[in-house]
Amino acid sequence: MDEKPILEIKNYNLDIKIEDMVYSVLKDINFNFYKGKIHAIVGESGCGKTMSVMSIIKLLPKNAQVKSGEIIFNGENILNLKESQMRKIRGKKIALIPQDPMTSLNPLYTIENQLLEAIMLHKNIDKEEAYKIAIETLKSVEFKNPEEKIKAYPHELSGGMKQRVIIAMALAANADILIADEPTTALDVTIQAQILKLLEKIKEQGKTIILITHDLGVVAQYSDDISIMYLGRIVEKAKTKELFKNPHHPYTKALLEALPTKKGKKLKNIKGQPSGITQKINGCEFHPRCDFAKEKCKNEIPKLETIEDGSYCACFYRL
Repeated sequence: MDEKPILEIKNYNLDIKIEDMVYSVLKDINFNFYKGKIHAIVGESGCGKTMSVMSIIKLLPKNAQVKSGEIIFNGENILNLKESQMRKIRGKKIALIPQDPMTSLNPLYTIENQLLEAIMLHKNIDKEEAYKIAIETLKSVEFKNPEEKIKAYPHELSGGMKQRVIIAMALAANADILIADEPTTALDVTIQAQILKLLEKIKEQGKTIILITHDLGVVAQYSDDISIMYLGRIVEKAKTKELFKNPHHPYTKALLEALPTKKGKKLKNIKGQPSGITQKINGCEFHPRCDFAKEKCKNEIPKLETIEDGSYCACFYRL
């Protein structure tokens, strides 16, 4: 691809220190995120999805240690920036849409208080101008009667409305990149679809969206690119349509076979569970659960390599 990515994560490795032991959490991570695209990061819980994107905005736990790598945004390595410099990027240039909007909104303040505070924090404008921006932004995320709803407290809004408020905060600051960390998990199926369509609409305005999810079904219609993660590694990367049509990694295949289909095909379970970070697995981390594993898989770690169709896969015996 000739287009230059708006954000790159290069050869990134992250450790977690627990008591006197150090454990590897992210291993040789490489991502390219492009303007006007939705890039979905998919995997079971504990596979490193959230830790990867929290590294972008430097909101990691205190016991996290960056071992190596770069995170390049606007020609700068974010990892080298001081906290005062990060505050000019976090929220203003790269915004987070968290999983649970209820815990992200202060129950003691109205939506107006919180939205205006977010706008005025990043823009040198007065309260009156901020209010106008807030109303227009609420309209853009399909709020009906925004002048009325902006006076409400969080508990007076539905889960879908609260999630739209969080998205509005990101849009009001005119962020270039939106990180959506499982934004539909706490919502019912109908509202999930509405939020995903809203994210697609935002993408068409030229925004970059990084969508974190454990559900391949959620991203099938909306994402442009997909990265599959397993125990801190990227095991497959591809264009969304290509991945659904022709998965190469056994883990990707297993995730797809666990999806319900219109044909009523019997679902397959992925045997076992992802191991914890304290458990050491030799060779390919997926081999204990893999139906295609051979002796080599137990002793060597496969590299993420480009394959014939332009996808990337880390498997000795790719499908």
